[in-house]
Amino acid sequence: MSTARIDQKLCEIAETIDEKDVLRLAQGFVRIPSVYKQEHRLAKHIASILDRWGLGVELVPVDGYGPCVVSRLGNGKRPTIVLNGHMDTVEVKEGWKHDPFGARTEKGFMYGLGALDMKSGLAALMVAFRAVAESGIRLDCDVNFQAVTGEEDNAAGTRTLISRGEFRRAKAAIVGEGFGGLRAITNGRRGSNYFDIDVIGRSAHGALPHNGVNAVVDASRIVCALGKMKMQMARGVMADDFRPLQEAQTVLKIEGGSNSLSVPERCYIKMTRFTVPGRKGSVKDELASAIDALGLESSVILTYKDDPGNLYPPYQTSPDSPLVRTASRWIKHHTGNAPQLVCGVSEADDNKIAADTGVPVICMGPGERGKMSRYHQPEEAISVDQLGTVTKVYCTTVLDLARTI
Repeated sequence: MSTARIDQKLCEIAETIDEKDVLRLAQGFVRIPSVYKQEHRLAKHIASILDRWGLGVELVPVDGYGPCVVSRLGNGKRPTIVLNGHMDTVEVKEGWKHDPFGARTEKGFMYGLGALDMKSGLAALMVAFRAVAESGIRLDCDVNFQAVTGEEDNAAGTRTLISRGEFRRAKAAIVGEGFGGLRAITNGRRGSNYFDIDVIGRSAHGALPHNGVNAVVDASRIVCALGKMKMQMARGVMADDFRPLQEAQTVLKIEGGSNSLSVPERCYIKMTRFTVPGRKGSVKDELASAIDALGLESSVILTYKDDPGNLYPPYQTSPDSPLVRTASRWIKHHTGNAPQLVCGVSEADDNKIAADTGVPVICMGPGERGKMSRYHQPEEAISVDQLGTVTKVYCTTVLDLARTI
């Protein structure tokens, strides 16, 4: 069959997708609270739907979280395309006007916690997965759907699936995070490096501060020095806000001292550096040099957090990979516009997939920009008219990849 005939067939399959099905599914997901570590109800709900659709389903336990939901097309002996999305959300933030679990549609938008991040994308992946299963097309590879837990905490669900070997035969992975919608494909991300900084001074009576070494004061000097450090730029790479990509650094916590009238002898700083793909040099060495240059009286212990829950290396999937080229082609087909390739500024599950498995991975899906870009904010909402298009992109991309990888 010619390429044109194949493309026509894939489009005919995609046109059978009803965008109302995607919206209804997304609304059902939003109405079930699933703050990270509390995903159990939603996992069972998704599993029951997949079972009703006649698709095999497995609940995979994740220690301390709800289970992941996995459904597979194929015998597990061929190359695999993975569709991955997370069920969990952040906590309800202050300032909601709509019911965060109401999933109300208003003026073309559906409001609710997780509407953007990322229950609408999860619903679109799931409906596309069903369309692939019901397409009648002989697939040359397997297709796996994964609804994971713990993404908002430390990628616990995806890390569990990786350790179980769910990516062993994977040749491509699509994560349904759509920052900004289909104007872009996220084919890379900054990484994040977490550090603990313990500042140890010397206690003295608070009325005689010259007899001690104030750890809080020295920690404050460290924080100010961190804020003045020069961040590296990434050559020729755009961030997902379409600006040149560079590193960033954030102090997440500083605490120390006590209520007694004493010079604080200890202070703790938690910080992260978001690093760009292709970065040269050690972040820890740079931090240590910046701190040493201050000549502090306190002793300082700088600890790089290298446990699995804190490791998010940067990555970049080649623009010439079959995954990126195929996804780009189908986005242009369904939207009329070629997507911009961008690098995500925040860590996500695709960092783990790329770093721990070496599988080519991208993020794409429904999303918002500008004033509607309310990720991790009150009044989170998604424009519903994009849901059908996104689902068609997923479906045709998977079916096309299934004959090329």
